[in-house]
Amino acid sequence: MAALTSGTIVISGSLESTETGGVFRITPAKGTAKKLSAAGSFVSPVGVALEADGMVLVADADAFGGKGGVIRVNPSNGKQTTVSSGGLFANPFGVAVEKSGGILVADPHASGTGGVIRVDPQTGQQTLLSSGAEAGAAPPELREVGIAIDAKGAIFVVEQTLAGGTSGSGRVTRIDPKTGTRKVISQGGSFASAVGVAVEAKGGILVADTNAFGGSGGVIRVNARSGKQTTVSSAGVFVSPFGIGIEADGNILVADSDTSGEGAVIRVDPATGEQKRLTKEGTFQGPRGLAIVR
Repeated sequence: MAALTSGTIVISGSLESTETGGVFRITPAKGTAKKLSAAGSFVSPVGVALEADGMVLVADADAFGGKGGVIRVNPSNGKQTTVSSGGLFANPFGVAVEKSGGILVADPHASGTGGVIRVDPQTGQQTLLSSGAEAGAAPPELREVGIAIDAKGAIFVVEQTLAGGTSGSGRVTRIDPKTGTRKVISQGGSFASAVGVAVEAKGGILVADTNAFGGSGGVIRVNARSGKQTTVSSAGVFVSPFGIGIEADGNILVADSDTSGEGAVIRVDPATGEQKRLTKEGTFQGPRGLAIVR
């Protein structure tokens, strides 16, 4: 098993419904998946991110006795090592890597109100960077699920109601990486169950929502300054858009956890919204997190 090459897509999910989940790589030209690592510490792998040296980080919401943790996978041999578990974690969901190497984890149940936890990549030490209580959300509470970092280091999280699926709910919030201070960028509108987030080269915030647009889900672009929402792509082959990433040429990749009853990776044109299924049928049961090797 070789190290990952530029453009390779990394997915968390399952190849078989009986598996507890794992991490897989997809070569865009072929659309086929190969297992990088499965079973082991994995229970419910969700968020995926890549470290500067090519190692794969996975946030598993239910590993380590149910409190979850962050697991590092060596793509060359599939070996899993525990980065951090227990502690402040309750249900680690989204994960991102700062330029400094620090690991950021969005946990919808941390501290009882949700929060973003910074993890030392070497020691696994956890620090609560920002608590969901600071957002002042009235019931139904909004909780962090997806997380991304822009070129300047600003942190963006997508939040959804714990019940999920409610039209006009959910939001995008910016978090200062030094102080943890929060600012709501966009709320309500097309959001229903916002879950995945990525930041475009020009600063646009892309959100994958599993239940928007009448339940079929879609991709929504948010202007980071004005908060204005525009529809990038909806309906089509989407059933439950979950993870989202941006290729080097600007094309959008979406991990849809239920397309045709099995899941798929779908490429979306950022200008026209045209959708094209990238993976072949029978590849996945339920892909969730998505990252792209640079």
